[in-house]
Amino acid sequence: MQKFNGLWKTYIFIVTTSVIFAAVTAYFIWLNTHTQARTELIYSHRVISNSTQSVLSKNEGLLKTLGELLIALRKQQDPAIEPQQLFDSLLKTNPEIAGFGLANPSGRFILASFDINNPTAISLQKNPASAVSFKKTLNSPQMVVGRTYYMKSLQQWVIPLRQRITDKNGLVTGVMTSGLKLESNFNTWSGSFLPSHMSTFIVREDFYRQYAPKTAFSSAESAYSQPIPYAWVRKFEDRFRDEGATLATIRNSSPEIFTSVALQTERRAKSLVSISYDPRFAHYTIIATPYELISQRLLIPLSVLALAFIIFNLVLFWTFRSNIRLQNTAKNTLEQQATHDPLTGLPNRRHLLKAYPSWQAHCHGDFHIIFMDINNFKSCNDLHGHSVGDQILQEVASRINNCFPECLKIRPGGDEFIILTPSIDAKHVIQLCDDFYQQLKQSILVSQLDFSITVSMGIAHTPSNGHSLDDLLRKADMAMYQAKATGARHFIYSDHLEEKQRNAFLIEQELRLALERDELFLVYQPQVEAQTKNIVGIETLIRWKNEKLGMVPPDVFIPIAESTGLIIDIGRFVLQTSMRELAEITKKQPKYKNLQLSVNISVQQLFHSTIINDIQQLTDQYPSIPLCIEVTESLFIEDLKAAKLVLDRIQAIGVKISLDDFGTGYSSLSVLTKLPINELKIDKSFIQHVLSSKSDKNLIQSIINIGKSLQIPVLSEGVEEKEQADLLLEFGCDLFQGYYFAKPMENTQLIKHLKAHTPNTNLNGEHQEAALYAVQLP
Repeated sequence: MQKFNGLWKTYIFIVTTSVIFAAVTAYFIWLNTHTQARTELIYSHRVISNSTQSVLSKNEGLLKTLGELLIALRKQQDPAIEPQQLFDSLLKTNPEIAGFGLANPSGRFILASFDINNPTAISLQKNPASAVSFKKTLNSPQMVVGRTYYMKSLQQWVIPLRQRITDKNGLVTGVMTSGLKLESNFNTWSGSFLPSHMSTFIVREDFYRQYAPKTAFSSAESAYSQPIPYAWVRKFEDRFRDEGATLATIRNSSPEIFTSVALQTERRAKSLVSISYDPRFAHYTIIATPYELISQRLLIPLSVLALAFIIFNLVLFWTFRSNIRLQNTAKNTLEQQATHDPLTGLPNRRHLLKAYPSWQAHCHGDFHIIFMDINNFKSCNDLHGHSVGDQILQEVASRINNCFPECLKIRPGGDEFIILTPSIDAKHVIQLCDDFYQQLKQSILVSQLDFSITVSMGIAHTPSNGHSLDDLLRKADMAMYQAKATGARHFIYSDHLEEKQRNAFLIEQELRLALERDELFLVYQPQVEAQTKNIVGIETLIRWKNEKLGMVPPDVFIPIAESTGLIIDIGRFVLQTSMRELAEITKKQPKYKNLQLSVNISVQQLFHSTIINDIQQLTDQYPSIPLCIEVTESLFIEDLKAAKLVLDRIQAIGVKISLDDFGTGYSSLSVLTKLPINELKIDKSFIQHVLSSKSDKNLIQSIINIGKSLQIPVLSEGVEEKEQADLLLEFGCDLFQGYYFAKPMENTQLIKHLKAHTPNTNLNGEHQEAALYAVQLP
């Protein structure tokens, strides 16, 4: 029942949300429809208002011109044009005009398009319907629009337009008048200018209607014979007052258009109304559209919304009802997916976080955590594809299950695994790790490919290494990386490891400022030709003296520089400094002008985008210094094709390539034949035991023989005893380097050493060719 209640609450929430959404949507539909109606109304209003002003302005010009012409014609005894002909022509071209008439200042018609002798053609000044506007015309330089009235002489309702005519002295000589047909199809306010649902009202400043649609009133008499009732005007104004406007505001804001919901007329239903005022012709323009029409426009979208709302809630109810029935089945599946890795089936980190407190309680807070990482898994993935990598992960997980019974096995992601073992004996845990390592070394067959997988494991113990899961995982991870760095199968966390990590962090912080503080400097170790013992090259080793840390060994700070990217700037410093200092040394000791300089370049530096340009600039700056760069065998593990491409470009500049620490890494004879190698350098770890270790002796002989067969010179580094030198010479080694001949020294000491050394001149030229500059990067 509790499960159902939880879903029911969700259902109620969704239904409530859908109701709110439907209400908001309905509101926006209404708002959009209302906005469209208002926009349409304002646009139509602007059309009518502009058209009205245009028509009245046109008639104003017409009346003035016509009046002046008629007065001029009257003064002529034999006029060229008869007034009646002029009237007929104008009426024909202006069908919206009912007639023209020219009255004298007293209001009596003296010329007209109708019969002025007709008894109905009474004086404009005496006619109550025209008297007010006629008098106003006499005093106004602009055309005056009179009150709409029934003109008996024309037998129709007209809107009178009157324009006074003056002489040169400004005296009124006549009043030109015309009447716009109220019911003409050509007038501005006819239905042809507006959508059928809109109605136009023109109301004078004295609230007499100038124009109203025929459908709004029972008769023209009721529409135009009396002003709009004051009570209705106030009611109309109150509607606009709610929008922040009054009739005074509307008059003062001309030509701005105001809209509101108001009554269309005194008797008609509610409408959306727009209003503006024309101060030139003193009238209000009112456009109305029935609110009922807006409601009709809302009917279809609101019906669709209602139908969608009903269907949605019916489907929602059915869905929740089905989900309640399926919940128990789905829960187990979802729990499995949420807490287990889909690839290996092992629990994931989420499960570990959830299960850790109970596991801790079960073991009484005393257990070990093993953090393991598959070695070189990324390379395998990149080379063979993720599908092969996934199968390897599945097989590794299967062997973990077999080798660690009664343990909590976790795959947090990637190529990492976490194992919580209840064993409290460290020796037993190490034995478990060793057994698993041996089991894992057995080949894994995937897609007809054999893989031999190894892992690095870090071990942490609680309570001695902490209690919290995050702390234990951090320390086990730290131990795992130490195992990976040292090549060990496993490593048990100790406080010394954390201290080492803190020291590494401090070294990194200080190393970032070492170049800026000028703390790095170079020392040089001579290299000699095996037969003659002449100095033919030097190797440079970098040193760092820090104010806080003192002298920091290269094998400590160089790996940190490589991991942080600082090796690029440091390597560039060593290249530039050693070339400059060697140029100064050979200048002082010209007999060593052909001394060759060797440079040990790290993998990161070799693959850096600026390496070719850096070397090119240095060789151009110091063209007399033979340069040889040393690379280690680990370079070929990164990317053999890319390495060959870079080395070919470097060799094309005129720089030689030396393979450093040969025999300690992954080089093969096929690799040597493919790469542009000019020298092999035997690692000092083999030289140290050459007198006592038969295997080392055989290996050195093999390396020298490889060099001979490939015509590549071989240099032995770390030669510290005469017996070693004699044996290596017997093997055919070409070059020596080591404490037996000279220790590393600064440039000033090197100058003295070169000065004191006497070259053996009984040599052919090829023994004096090369010298290496190398940055010792352990």
